[in-house]
Amino acid sequence: MSSKLARWTALIAPLLVAGLVGAAPAEEKPAYSASSGRVTFKMYCQNCHGEGGKGDGYIADTLRRRPTDLTRLAAGNGGVFPADEVAATIDGREEVKAHGAREMPLWGDVFLWPEGDSAERRESVRRRIGELVAFVQSLQEPAAAR
Repeated sequence: MSSKLARWTALIAPLLVAGLVGAAPAEEKPAYSASSGRVTFKMYCQNCHGEGGKGDGYIADTLRRRPTDLTRLAAGNGGVFPADEVAATIDGREEVKAHGAREMPLWGDVFLWPEGDSAERRESVRRRIGELVAFVQSLQEPAAAR
């Protein structure tokens, strides 16, 4: 009976270990609230990008370049929403050369002010930007729409 148990253990143990290793949670990105992002969008972005994110805010016509239509970002990226690129554009402290000359404010720095830089404050800014990205993602229109 013990040799049978030993054989089963030898067969099952590697499967259990593989299952446990496979079941280990991957590092997940935090979940952000699009509704919180909507509040920040209204305060900081709506004047240029418009209420619906189409680049038709009330000061859009005064800018050198028309603000981006944020509802078409996924459609312009093969149907995949470019969350990391959107976050880098909002933050602005990481230069994105493909974006050319920048008229949009560096919100990463603005969100740090006036409290100043600290690990906690940077995390708060990351959360705020993540919420904005979640809201912009919620604005996406299907590729066929126009």
